[in-house]
Amino acid sequence: MVDHIVYLHGFNSSPWSTKAQQFEKILANEYPQVQVHTPQLATWPAQAMQKVAALVESLTGKVAFVGSSLGGFYATWLANKFAAKAVLINPAVQPDVLLQSMLGPQRNYHTDDGEYELTHEHMAQLRELTLEQIKVPEQLLVLLQTDDETLDYEQAVEYYKRCQLDIEQGGSHAYDNFPQRIPQIMAFVG
Repeated sequence: MVDHIVYLHGFNSSPWSTKAQQFEKILANEYPQVQVHTPQLATWPAQAMQKVAALVESLTGKVAFVGSSLGGFYATWLANKFAAKAVLINPAVQPDVLLQSMLGPQRNYHTDDGEYELTHEHMAQLRELTLEQIKVPEQLLVLLQTDDETLDYEQAVEYYKRCQLDIEQGGSHAYDNFPQRIPQIMAFVG
């Protein structure tokens, strides 16, 4: 079984998001042998991935990733880098395109970091992390809900078509009924 799971939150979110907290609590109760790491991701993509890569390199044992939205994008890159399994929850496919309309002042409402400026340099760093092709598609499980109000799930279906896809009708970007999917996530990451 996996020894460590790194949970990666989405854009302007944090380790205190609902899904991250649900994941930590359920794993602590039902999978106590697995250590969950939920780092606060830097707003700069390159810095965020350097920090997570350093965390992973400091761990001993089998590591897997779970990521939601932008965290799913990051988990894709990390799974490729570390040849690890990852579960992606309504993942962002081209965040550098998606976030263009949000350039300017931003605030993470989960943390007390104040405002920051989302810039073209953020978009360039996201492009640098974009994989043209997923090298080991069997390492990825992609959980999608069709009524995601933030991301076009069909874009994810196309990009991740060689991966294991689980498409549920309805739902939302937050991924409704997430706690019920944790046994499936744990079975996949092994």
